[in-house]
Amino acid sequence: MKRGAAMLLARWVALGALATGPACAPRAREPGPPVRRHVPLGLCEDYPEESRSLEGAREDFELLRRLGISTLRVSLGWDAIEPERDRYDFEFWDAFVDLAVREYHLTLIPYVAYTPAWNSDGGAADYWKTPPREPAEFAQLMGLLARRYAGRIHSWELWNEPDNRDYWLGSAADYATLARAGAQAIAAVDPHVDVVSGGLAGHTEFLAELFDAWGGASIFDVVNLHAYFETWNPEPLESLSGYVAEAAAIVERHGGRQAIWMAEIGYGTYRNGRQVSAQTSAVFAYEHTLDYQAVVLARSLALLLASPVSLVAWYELADPPATDAVIGDVNNRHLGVAFAGRRPKPAAAALAFFARSFAGGFSPAPAGLRLQPLNLPSELEARAFLTAPDTLVVVAWLRTPVPQPQPQSGAGDAADRRHETLRVSGPYRARRAPTLYDALGRAMARTSHQAAGAALELELELNGGEVLIAEVELSPD
Repeated sequence: MKRGAAMLLARWVALGALATGPACAPRAREPGPPVRRHVPLGLCEDYPEESRSLEGAREDFELLRRLGISTLRVSLGWDAIEPERDRYDFEFWDAFVDLAVREYHLTLIPYVAYTPAWNSDGGAADYWKTPPREPAEFAQLMGLLARRYAGRIHSWELWNEPDNRDYWLGSAADYATLARAGAQAIAAVDPHVDVVSGGLAGHTEFLAELFDAWGGASIFDVVNLHAYFETWNPEPLESLSGYVAEAAAIVERHGGRQAIWMAEIGYGTYRNGRQVSAQTSAVFAYEHTLDYQAVVLARSLALLLASPVSLVAWYELADPPATDAVIGDVNNRHLGVAFAGRRPKPAAAALAFFARSFAGGFSPAPAGLRLQPLNLPSELEARAFLTAPDTLVVVAWLRTPVPQPQPQSGAGDAADRRHETLRVSGPYRARRAPTLYDALGRAMARTSHQAAGAALELELELNGGEVLIAEVELSPD
């Protein structure tokens, strides 16, 4: 990202500097301490049997350690673990789990999916996504896994994207039958382990049917969502908030017991001219570039941390090697925060920055804070949080325009000339001047700290395609 392009002016203005007494620095504090949330940030990685190794896993874990990430979502293929009825191969996973949990202290959030050929009525090309002929065999596997890794794995996700025919050819009823059998087997071994629904590929009507008609609320402890806005889903990224809200409403309708995860979210660094996927095309020159992936990651995390989601995992850790087969189109080869050789992309720095900033937990923005766009009509989007210790964090950007402007050429190389100002103000004092960061966590500018009694009034200048993070350490008294 170009240094300084997102932020041209940041200043403190002393309001009522000549006033005396406590009225010159009013404070709007809620009674009692705010409730702090801790939302783990994680990564996803696949370990296909054709190319996996413990040496490669260790390199992944070292990268996680450098990024400050301790949550990893992995896929366990039923078809590889049990290639023949009752013949199991746990060798790799035994060593993998031991290395991840005991040596690197990672929290693994695995999912188990894909029907083995011996239990499928599907053809040679789609047996693995066809509902198993005998769901009890899946239940048997889940019981074995829960017992084998008890005390080291604390959640089991049942299948992957059952609302997506690329991964499941059955109905919601078929999936409920499979998931109930698996959940009951897990509960018989350890009732304290969380049972997670297969990550939803965006079709909330599938989740509603699963809960309303097939008893999903009695099966799952966690509802898992997936999102790839502006890569495969053509809707703008800001639709993410509404997507989570729809899922939360379904959960609430059934008692609100389930936590909500976004355990797979991503944005690719692939484009061919303006073409991104069959569903999406680029308009602006910066879209689906390495720098903009970092911007999208920062925007996504801001939206999700302000939502009811209680865990977020980005897909994926590293791009797969060119020799690995992937499901779907070429975008699946360009979703990592690192390249295939584990050299970090800019998005890795963005993820590490958010992990550090929110590691101590956070609460909603304090009462009295005002986020006011100075240009109307406005396309500004902003989320504010209070992190430890008493640090105000504001994440701001210009949302993806709807409708999209007409491209200047077929190459999707339009220049985004939008520019707006956001005023952040409130009855608070700061210990020192605010620090301003770009998406990668690079400090961009500092301002001078005003005299005691000055009220916060910070103006942030934003350009299209960029994100700005402001941190202000507030005085505790």
